[in-house]
Amino acid sequence: MHDIGYFLRCAAEDLGWDYQVLRGGWLHQLRKGDTKHYVIGYSFPHNSNTAARVAMDKVATYTVLSAAGIDAVQHFLVLAKGRSRREIRRLCHEQLRLAGLSASEVVLKPVTGSNGRDVERAASFRVAQKKLHLLLGRYDGVAAVSPYLNLRREVRVIALDGRPLLIFEKIRNADWRHNLAFRATPKLLSIHENERLITCALRACEVIGLRLAAVDLVESDDLSWRILEVNEGIKLGSGFVGQGAEYLRTAAAVYLAIVRALE
Repeated sequence: MHDIGYFLRCAAEDLGWDYQVLRGGWLHQLRKGDTKHYVIGYSFPHNSNTAARVAMDKVATYTVLSAAGIDAVQHFLVLAKGRSRREIRRLCHEQLRLAGLSASEVVLKPVTGSNGRDVERAASFRVAQKKLHLLLGRYDGVAAVSPYLNLRREVRVIALDGRPLLIFEKIRNADWRHNLAFRATPKLLSIHENERLITCALRACEVIGLRLAAVDLVESDDLSWRILEVNEGIKLGSGFVGQGAEYLRTAAAVYLAIVRALE
């Protein structure tokens, strides 16, 4: 099974680290002499806590990037915790209007989260409000709203210490989301032939203060590119490595570089 534990174990063996799984496959320890690091889920210790928290928060990511003049998909915060039903209705209406529901569809999603989980589309206020209320109930009164964009392409750049480790396109299948968890297909791209996208991704990492990140960029119908989100966790799971030997070798090389950067 080629999960993150497999790649960490291989990297540890190559670099002389002691590797141990501490809990149920989600907590990993790397030790060399007096140096010790933990990997929790897909989160590595390279980033500061503040930078990682910005990246995990879709609204914070958009706010920081847009303030720096970087094109990013808008995300509006819906914070309903402690508010009355009337206030929540008003807040939902305001944020749905800001996200452009009057002109087109919107996307509703958790403020944090990954893999496209609980991300929904809505084309009417009634449907959007219903789905938004469900999200607020599920995520402790906090959700995000963004305009729906008819996307042509989505590309992910994995970057470490100001350089790209990997760039690949996520080609969607039947589902409207470009997530590998929803059966999108990864396609390896050339780092040298996509310098513009890589430069944008590296700039986003610099602005947020991330050493390590996976940056998703999207191309809309008008052929413009912008950043959709920035992930501080690095996951190259079965949807990626299952594409064949080249993808398996690529994932191994990425994780090897990540572990080497801990030295």
